[in-house]
Amino acid sequence: MPAYEYHFDRDDLEAALACLDEHGFCVLRGMIDQQTVGALKASIDRHLDPDGDLEPASNRYHMTFAEDSEEVWELVDNPAFMRFIRRVHGTGDLCLHRSAAILRTPGEGMGGWHQDHRGHIARPQRANDVLNRFPIPSGTWLYLNGSDPGRSGIAVIERSHHPDWEGPEGYAIGPDRGGLHPEGAPDAPYDGMSVPGCVPVVADPGDLICFAALTWHANMATRERRHSCGIGFRPRSFRIDAPWPLPASARALAERLPERLKHYMDGYVGFDGEWRAE
Repeated sequence: MPAYEYHFDRDDLEAALACLDEHGFCVLRGMIDQQTVGALKASIDRHLDPDGDLEPASNRYHMTFAEDSEEVWELVDNPAFMRFIRRVHGTGDLCLHRSAAILRTPGEGMGGWHQDHRGHIARPQRANDVLNRFPIPSGTWLYLNGSDPGRSGIAVIERSHHPDWEGPEGYAIGPDRGGLHPEGAPDAPYDGMSVPGCVPVVADPGDLICFAALTWHANMATRERRHSCGIGFRPRSFRIDAPWPLPASARALAERLPERLKHYMDGYVGFDGEWRAE
């Protein structure tokens, strides 16, 4: 555990955001109740493993979870969650940005260190390069099993979000910020926990984990069936000229949402995982 506190009451937004600004991450306790935790886990199972055939040491992703999951939209009716979302973005004029769910099974190893922000890429090549270009947190993520180095979860590199951060001592940043590797070692993403500044985040089911757009992070080794998901928003003023047409699934969502939620679709461009720059 670091010497500073990174866990906060879900209503202690000033302290949580100060930690996010200084250290690059924070945890808000008890953001959702256990009934909601169970409903979201069931939704992830239903959409990612309907036949129960996901093999050990593997994973599945859903990159437009809010287009299929009714349960994740219930977060919008959570006053504490939306109070934090509005505060972290500095506005209540928001649109749906992107959403995802991940299901991992025991035996999957640790992932490589990376940052989600892609604003340094002058010519976007894939959908993530287009969407992850804004100074908004890439966290606001619910680890529905909690997060613990003995079981599974997320690790971050503290203070790695600062613009003058040049990488941890003894490690080099790969081409195009594609990962970290020990100096002198082959240029392949490193998937270990011995990086200076590594913090294995500890959180309970129902806590909200938030990290900054530039914070380096990695999923820890999975020792249990692990569910996680997030629904992300952005200020509507951050407009995206998507190089792909609005997917049919996004159009269907706009039709299906109740009137009180339709305004979140103004600015949503969906996600086209098949798009590649010409």
